[in-house]
Amino acid sequence: MEITEQDHLVVATLDRDEAERHAWKDTDTPVDVVRLAGSEDIDGATLAELGFVARPQWINWCAPVRDSATEFEAALPGTERRNIRLGRRHVQDEGLRVGVRAGLTPELLDEFLAVYDRQIEAMPRGKNYARRSRERLLAVGDELVSVCVYDGDRMIVGSLWWMRPEPSVLQMRFSAASADARASRVMRVAYTEAFQFARDNGLVHASLGNDPSLFGHVVQPGLFTFKSRLGFVPVPSQVLDPRLAGEHADRFLSLRALSDPALVVTWGHHRGAAPSWPQAAQAPGHDLLILSAAPDEALTGRFRTSGFRETRSVVVGGS
Repeated sequence: MEITEQDHLVVATLDRDEAERHAWKDTDTPVDVVRLAGSEDIDGATLAELGFVARPQWINWCAPVRDSATEFEAALPGTERRNIRLGRRHVQDEGLRVGVRAGLTPELLDEFLAVYDRQIEAMPRGKNYARRSRERLLAVGDELVSVCVYDGDRMIVGSLWWMRPEPSVLQMRFSAASADARASRVMRVAYTEAFQFARDNGLVHASLGNDPSLFGHVVQPGLFTFKSRLGFVPVPSQVLDPRLAGEHADRFLSLRALSDPALVVTWGHHRGAAPSWPQAAQAPGHDLLILSAAPDEALTGRFRTSGFRETRSVVVGGS
């Protein structure tokens, strides 16, 4: 058994024999998550008997952009359609400018990174992946498009998207916004402009990028809610990027380092047979597991979306 700490989350990784005898109980270290090594070789029923839930390490949020913005938005919940309208009205009333630009220059990237840096600094466990990726982004700059919103000369929303002709996807790489822009729903305006760019360039799908399948640690449930309400559904990231294959099989013991509730996107029927693209985005496949410190019947309704087969909640140790 190996015990590691990942951003205050204490993870005990063990083999099947150790799992069967609950070896983590013999350590003096408070463990938050027990992780089973080699889980890919163990069937789902056995994992469940051992108390583990299997999940893809990464998920990618995808949706068809449809033939028009009107058709895309008609499929969204009424609250989300209203949010988009309010964002557009704010852009108009405040005289903001939306810029869509194919290709990426060092100057534009550095302007975006300044916004991204400030957003990451405000997050309790934010990771500045964009800053670390600066040179790699510039190396493929001709494959990227930026969609940004400006207040005068100041960028208040920035988003970088990867044009992927072969799978016919416009995939978000990074996005960031100032606090006032987030509050006024302007981010949605940038996203809908990106979706229009995809339509205009013959791309069938948009992607809101890759996230870890656990929401409530590095990324928070609010991000899950935002993406799902915007009509996007998760698919195993390996469908679009084989480098992001792999699974975790976890047994959650405590919410000390997690939000309450925390969300886990589990394999559903995708385990062992990840679907092909674009079929993966056409029907719900994943399941959603909600972790909470106390029973709450309202949670399943709060997070249930059309992008999942089923939603269930379980109670784990307190925070």
